[in-house]
Amino acid sequence: MAATSTVLAGSGEPDMVLIGELLEEIARHPPAVYARKLLIEHYISVGWLDAARENVDEVKKHTPNDLDVKEWQKMLKKKSDPKPQAIVKPVSTPKPVPVPRPAVLNEPSAAPAKLPADLDVARDDLSTGYKSLQKKAGTLLSNLSHLKYLSKKQGRPLSANISKREAITSGELQKTTSEGNPPGSARSVVRKIQLNPNTPLEVIITDMEDMMKWLRAKNANAHNDTIREALVKRVQALESAFPDNLKMYPEVALMHIEHEHLGKVYVTDETMLGDKVSDILRENFWVTEDNYAWDMEELAQAITANGGIMRNPLSRQMFTPKDIRGIVAHPAGKQLAALQLEQHELSKGIRPGTVDQMEKLAATILEDQSTDSLPSRYAVDEFLAYCATLPEAEQKAIEGLRCPARDSHTGQAYDFTIGEAVRDAKGNRVCFHKTGDFIKQAAFYLRQNRGVPPDPDGKCVVM
Repeated sequence: MAATSTVLAGSGEPDMVLIGELLEEIARHPPAVYARKLLIEHYISVGWLDAARENVDEVKKHTPNDLDVKEWQKMLKKKSDPKPQAIVKPVSTPKPVPVPRPAVLNEPSAAPAKLPADLDVARDDLSTGYKSLQKKAGTLLSNLSHLKYLSKKQGRPLSANISKREAITSGELQKTTSEGNPPGSARSVVRKIQLNPNTPLEVIITDMEDMMKWLRAKNANAHNDTIREALVKRVQALESAFPDNLKMYPEVALMHIEHEHLGKVYVTDETMLGDKVSDILRENFWVTEDNYAWDMEELAQAITANGGIMRNPLSRQMFTPKDIRGIVAHPAGKQLAALQLEQHELSKGIRPGTVDQMEKLAATILEDQSTDSLPSRYAVDEFLAYCATLPEAEQKAIEGLRCPARDSHTGQAYDFTIGEAVRDAKGNRVCFHKTGDFIKQAAFYLRQNRGVPPDPDGKCVVM
């Protein structure tokens, strides 16, 4: 590696992906001298001399006799030296005649500042005052967040003071410029979270916003996709350094950054109540793996109305396990965990004899090819009469349990309980064969869930 190869550079475009990869390597394997050298060369090639000097100083700490370091120091020093100014020969002027000054009394010099006698008390006062400032900044930040939401909704420019209030709240006083700071190591973010254990997501979002501002300050024309690639690298670096209980937060933080700053496009551009997705507040915003954006309060209400079934209310497809964990962990979705438990308990409340009756009903309906569907109607009446003899708890389970099942022909997910399916068939609201298809799959699900031995004839199979 030769430092002289980059002396004449300085007009290239920064490669954000390369910078992100090198920063990730430095964060994972400090001091990563070789990666820092590559980063220095790239910084010099694009004219980022201040950042190059910082990294040269860092490399010098570990390899003080490195020839590349010496060459870089000479080169950067030359570039930073001011141009010599032309020497102007002074013009001789007549010497002024001294004027006698009136006598002035000697003024006493200012006394040097004295430290307080009790430094501990002064430190306590300073600490208490700063904590009070943090508390006030937190309240102000909450108000500014709502102002940010209203300003964004009205299309007005956002306040530039929000990030400063966030910095004061989290104790990061060095963040006083709008350009942001170069990203620190992933371990430094962990240390910040340890100082603010109640707000890990806010700490990570602030870190990513600061990195994004820094990237844009270095390259004002950087495309959102380029910024996102660098942030994805940052997420990977953070996840590798975080303990297991914090690994979910970097990805969630990136989700909010994409929503608030990078203009990501989702499947839906409006919430279920007609509000714009861009207007959803951060505390209510969530994106599932199918790229649907949600207001979590609306989603929780829809899932609750659906009996706690974790199904996309718009696409009617089941949420993935990762989505379910995220929804239940969200403050607005915590009550859904109880509904999931309730559904599980309902499935345990249906006896094997009832499952046998369900299989008998499904077999009769699916085999019925008559024009008047009388066998199916008799079977439905017989099943309803049987249900009326069951204990109240089991009747409640049949009425409330939603078994996961799909239409064997269309693949569309069914969206009713066992009791609803049978009543809809009796009232001619749903065709008998569709009801039989659902009841058969529900019976199979209940056998699997209860651990009951399957049908020895092999007829109980999900279609």
